[in-house]
Amino acid sequence: MSLLELRNITAGYGKNIILKDLNLSVEKGELVSLLGSSGCGKTTTLRLIAGFSEPMQGEFYFNGQDYTHVPLHKRNFGFVFQSYALFPHMNIFENVAFGLRRRNLPEAEIQERVMKMLHTVDLDGFEKRLP
Repeated sequence: MSLLELRNITAGYGKNIILKDLNLSVEKGELVSLLGSSGCGKTTTLRLIAGFSEPMQGEFYFNGQDYTHVPLHKRNFGFVFQSYALFPHMNIFENVAFGLRRRNLPEAEIQERVMKMLHTVDLDGFEKRLP
């Protein structure tokens, strides 16, 4: 079973169809990147997953449960807009830790999780740099 699955998603704005019959499956632990030209549906796809919008048709599953109509505030997903830094005045560590701190996680867990993620994306040693 996939961790995240989009099934036959069609989405758009008004009469303008952005995504037509999109199917995507992501397994637990898999790192995924959406690449494409401007206007191809990358941000629309992320907005659907995060819950900022709903598809015109199709279904979205997370951990085997139908999330198609689950409201944004009940999804517990993060969304970073198309900028390399959430807060340009904060260093890289603080940017990555921001969401974890909003969840009131213990500082030791935040430290461990941030360092693990920075290692995953080859940013070891950059945690104190500004973006």
